[in-house]
Amino acid sequence: MAASRQQQWMTDLLESLPSVAFLALWHGEVVRLETAGWIGCGLAAAVLLVLRLQRVPYNPILLGMNLHLLVVTPLIVGLFRLGQADLAGLLVDTAQTGVLVAILAVGIALTLFGPRGFIGIDGLPPATRRRYSLLLLALTAAAVPWSLAHADSTLVSIGVPLTVLFGCRRYLSARWHDKADGGGGGEALAMMAAPAGD
Repeated sequence: MAASRQQQWMTDLLESLPSVAFLALWHGEVVRLETAGWIGCGLAAAVLLVLRLQRVPYNPILLGMNLHLLVVTPLIVGLFRLGQADLAGLLVDTAQTGVLVAILAVGIALTLFGPRGFIGIDGLPPATRRRYSLLLLALTAAAVPWSLAHADSTLVSIGVPLTVLFGCRRYLSARWHDKADGGGGGEALAMMAAPAGD
């Protein structure tokens, strides 16, 4: 089990790379926003393709983030070039909320049609998978108006909701594995805090 957890950590790091690179380039003022967007778009496409070819399951939250990166820059640039500056500007201004909308759309699709649900955990009984997925969906749906209401702060608008979503998914995963292993409730939190290589 330790090896599979380590592999999952490495996969999550790889899936996080496009967003991390985009934010570092943009907020670090290394390049213009459009250039940072195209770099993030290219990295997202590469990561999605590599994981698909390797048949590695996507992290459902990071999948939504990468799909947003893949679509939003070409869409905004295309709208500007078509003379739809107002609509393009609106997408730029609400880009943080757009990430959560993309995650929500992915979550709905996975909950309805995905064999692992939005929770993205293998081996769950159908009722548990549905319950966990609906909980994540509810949190994501609640995060959208929260993000709009706090659009002036990147940390509060997108940082806080993503932290809650990742933390909730990790806790539910730990709780399920703890139950499956026959351990006590306290071990779930211990597993969340344990280093990946343990």
